[in-house]
Order: sequence, then C-alpha cells, then structure tokens
Amino acid sequence: MPLLPRRQPLGLPALTPISLPSAGEPAERTLQRGIDQQRRKLFREAEYCYQTVLRSQPKNAMALNLMGTLAIEAGHNATALDYMEKAVKLEPDNAIFRNNLGNAYNLAGNVERARKHLRKAIELDGRLVEAMCNLGRSYRNELEGDIAEGFYRRALAVDGRSLTALVGLGDLLTDMGRQAEAVECFSSALAIDQANVEALAGLALARRAVKDDPALALVRARLELPMTTERERVVLHHAAGKMLNDQREYRLAIRHFADAKAISGNDFDIARHTQLYDSFIDNFDAGFFEARLKFGNPSRRPVFIVGMPRSGTTLTEQICASHRDIHGVGELPYIRALASELGFDRLDPAIFTKAMATLTPAKASQLGSKYLDDLNRRDRKARLVVDKMPHNFELLAFVSLILPNARIIHCRRDPMDNCTSCFMHNFSEAHGYNADLTKLGQYYRQYERLMRHWAKVIPLAIHDMPYEETVADFENRARGLIRFLGVEWDDACLRFHETERTVRTPSRWQVRQPIYSSSVERWKLYGDALDPLKVALGPVLQS
Repeated sequence: MPLLPRRQPLGLPALTPISLPSAGEPAERTLQRGIDQQRRKLFREAEYCYQTVLRSQPKNAMALNLMGTLAIEAGHNATALDYMEKAVKLEPDNAIFRNNLGNAYNLAGNVERARKHLRKAIELDGRLVEAMCNLGRSYRNELEGDIAEGFYRRALAVDGRSLTALVGLGDLLTDMGRQAEAVECFSSALAIDQANVEALAGLALARRAVKDDPALALVRARLELPMTTERERVVLHHAAGKMLNDQREYRLAIRHFADAKAISGNDFDIARHTQLYDSFIDNFDAGFFEARLKFGNPSRRPVFIVGMPRSGTTLTEQICASHRDIHGVGELPYIRALASELGFDRLDPAIFTKAMATLTPAKASQLGSKYLDDLNRRDRKARLVVDKMPHNFELLAFVSLILPNARIIHCRRDPMDNCTSCFMHNFSEAHGYNADLTKLGQYYRQYERLMRHWAKVIPLAIHDMPYEETVADFENRARGLIRFLGVEWDDACLRFHETERTVRTPSRWQVRQPIYSSSVERWKLYGDALDPLKVALGPVLQS
C-alpha cells in the first residue's frame, strides 16, 4: 500500500474528481479510490472514501491510518495522532503505520515518541527509506547533524535515487556548512527531476548564483507550469529572488519576493497584536517585578538571544557557541510552550496577564525547572546554554519570573535593513506580519515599543548587540559579549565561522563566512520598491 507522508510528491495535477464509491464495493477498492484522490489533492473526496469504509468497519487499520494522513494534510496533528495510534494498536507490526505515526509525532514536536516508532518501523522493514528520512529529519531538527546524516546516507544506500533522501541530506549539509556537498545532492535530485521544487529551492540557498545560472531558468520554467501549486509558487519566487539578488539584479529580485508574499496572503491582525503589547505594558510595570524578585529557579545557566529575526541573532549565537564553555541549542519553542500553560496562546491577552499576576513562587520555580530539564536533555556539560528564539522578546516578563538570573542578549539592527531582510525570506505562517511591507513596518514599531518598555522595568540583565557596531568593531563587541556572560575570553569566538555545528536558520550560510559589512544599508539597493516600508516605520526611522 502506498505511503502518504505529509509532503506529497510535487507537481501532481488537480484532476476532476473521479466517481465516489458505490454501495457494496469491496473495502480495499474503496480505500485505493481514496488514495488515488488524495494523491490528486482531492481531500474531501478521499475522506468520503475512508469514512465510508470506517462506517462499516470501524477497526479497519488502513482506513484509520489514511484518515490520519488526511488530518496531517489539514494541519490537525492531534486528530492525526488519534487515528494513527488506533491503526498501530490494531496492527503493531505494520512498518508503514509505524512510520506515519512517527512522522506525526515529529510534527507535534514529541521527539522521544517519534523516534521510538520510526526505529520500530526500520526494525520491521530495513528498506523503508521514508522512516530513515523521517529519523534524519528528527535529528536535524534537534541540531544533531552527525546522527541525521547517518540516517540519510543509510536511506540513499537503499535507494540512491530517493528524492526525499537527496533533498533532506542537501538541506542538512547546508545546515552543517558543507555547501559543496549540499550542491551535489541538490544537483543529483535535479538530474532525476529537474522540476523538483525543494531541490531548486535548496540549490538556490546553498550557493551564490552566477550570471546566466541555469538553475534560475529551471525555477522560471517551473513557475510557468499550470500544475504548480500556490505553496510551490511561494517557494519558487523566493528561490528566484535569492538567485537574482546574487546576480545583483535587485529590482527584479524584490519583485519576486513581493510576488511570493502576495500569494502567501496576509491575515495578520496588527490591531490585535498591538492590544497584546498594550496589555503587557499596562500590567507589567516596575512594581510588578519588584514584588516578585524571589520568584523562579535561580540557575544562571540559561542565555536568551532575542530581537527581530534577521537582526544578527544567528551571528551572535555562533560567537557564543564557539566558546568552549557555551553550547548553542538554536531556536527552542519551549519558553512559548511553558507560557501557554498560563494562557499565552489564548486570543484574550487578559487570560495571560491575570495568570502572571496570580502566579505563585512554587509554580514559577516549577516552570523554570521544567525549562532547565529541557536544556539538560540537550546538553549536560556546558556552563551556559544559549536559546536563540528571536521572538522570546515578547516573553521577557515571563522569563524574569521563572528564570530571574537568565542573561538576555538583545540583537538590534537598522530598521530598514532588518525589515528588508525579513521580507526576502520565506518564514513560516507564524510570521504572518512578514507578508506585507506595511504590516512588517508596523510590527517592527510594536517590537521596538515593547523592548523599550522591558528595558525600563525588567530586572533581568540585558546586553545590547547592535549589528552595525558588531560589524564595524567585531573584536571589541565579541569581547564585550563574552564578558557580559561572565566567562573567560576564548579566541575561538573570533573564528566563529570555523565552528562546526548544525545551524538551522536563514543565516546558516552567512555564519560560515568571516565578518563582512555588505549587509549594512543594503536596503538602498531596492529603491522605491521599499517606500511602503519607510512610511510604515515612520517615527522609528527618525529616533
């Protein structure tokens, strides 16, 4: 039976729906009919087929498994896990079911359960490439690049033409700073399928495009195909923009980035977002923190790098992680998950502010200890551990209560350069503010307003790391950073670009290079295309 992973083979046409199952049709034929329709992205028709079988056979493991794959397509991970757990319980020795359940746990962020089921899948079927790739992805997500590489290589030993393995390995090698090898992987994938969107995007990010680069022609050709989905067009426009940037065709590049954002859509509610920050500023004043100075876990181990994305956070983490006593764990979602226990993920900001106001010392200490347990799972040896999730700037009040001795590094960059760089990257849907230059500028203003407030009221130690000054006077800025962290100087921090570690951010290419200044005032290359951003930033540019 075919596997149906979350990321379908690209380029399948949206065909006219085929006929729905007739009464009395065998279950296997009905399920295959559903699979055919799911492959054609006719999800409602596929669900009808699967549910038809489940109505008469509620314990049909294949139908349950397939309903789980549909739930993943719809982004309903909890529902997917429910269906797939039932399928695995009914058929525990089905390697495909184990793989799909492991992939669902990967997407849900449950690393232990994901790996348990994926390893079992490989134990059941030693040639199951999909399970090897999913395990590789799991270790890549945790910045364990060497282990991830082993699983991708193992998959390719089984099937050297696996596009999933070639592209996955290429992305991983880019993370690890091995660009030449990454280019070989993407090129091999394109030799098999020159219209493979993920290989085209990976190649664009893994190297600088030269004049008349043939890959750009492939990207443009793929954009013209009627079968290309909207999601794929977003990826391809970003790839084209990156290549044209490399070729110094800046006006053409910015058009592709704008096209990508237009397709992405924009439902980010800047008014509601402003209300959230209003509630923080109104409720979390200096008195609020003075009354809670003895809250939380007193550990001095955590370091948080915060700021806008593309403000120098990855560079700063790389400097820190090059130190013998400091470990960088990348962008952890865990502070946000802990804050959600107090209602941070609810639409009404009053839920979170009230929960913060009634937080007890015992609960604050418990939350801080849970965060430290997560750090220990990732590294037990380093004196300091760096979490560089930029948007943790929103949660510095929460961090102050649960980890009062944490150190905060605030990365800042010229607003025009910062926002322009954000606009040129294909961030996830969580960064909805980035889909429009006007809202991007408005969002930056709110970020800047909140950080000004935190600087006045929060008792945490905060160190500013201005990007432009870091570039202009690198050694002094690096030494000041390490001094702030309270550890002895390590000359390796000046050779940050030589540090071998997995980096999973849009800046992964840049941090492999010695310090350079070409990103300063880069926004001027794009002319009047950025006028909406200038207008939206308004007073920030004059301050």
